[in-house]
Amino acid sequence: MTILERYGTVMRCYDNGGKTFDRYTVVPPRWAKEERERNSHLFNAIGASEHPFAPQGYGNHTTAQPGPHLGKRVKWADLPPDVQKFARQVFPDYTPQPSTPPEKEPQP
Repeated sequence: MTILERYGTVMRCYDNGGKTFDRYTVVPPRWAKEERERNSHLFNAIGASEHPFAPQGYGNHTTAQPGPHLGKRVKWADLPPDVQKFARQVFPDYTPQPSTPPEKEPQP
């Protein structure tokens, strides 16, 4: 099973279960060299609460070393919609595109 099949994205998504306000951490894939700090194991990343765009929410750019210290690795579909949106804005080349609901047929 590939990473894409297992997690629904090549991004590395973590959930620490609410231990901190920035519950979710999203890190680009290992092969995204432009997102890696020079000569380091650190990657550009985002940390976010469930509602990163809300006035009392949290959404921030950071650096992170991927691993279990960030929480449990989760599937893309397990991230809240606003966290997915934030990740798409920051890492558009690596995140899955949103699925569009089918058009409803007009009722006669």
